[in-house]
Amino acid sequence: MRILKTKKNFRKEFKRQLRYAIAAAVGFLVIFAWRDAIVESTRNLIEKIAEETSIAGTNIATALVITIVGVLVIILSSKLLKD
Repeated sequence: MRILKTKKNFRKEFKRQLRYAIAAAVGFLVIFAWRDAIVESTRNLIEKIAEETSIAGTNIATALVITIVGVLVIILSSKLLKD
């Protein structure tokens, strides 16, 4: 009996982990699809704010803005989705 229960628990946990893996993979695809639009929009915004910047400066500022917004989204979602 114990073996059947363990086998049943394994299948249940395997299906749960498989759902998480599929959700993560789809999430990465969605983010990858939006990547160019987010980067280009942020770059255009940075170029409008600071008119005389080098390409390297614009890239660094773009990465910084995206990182800050991403960290804020992570913090907000972790607080809202707390158990």
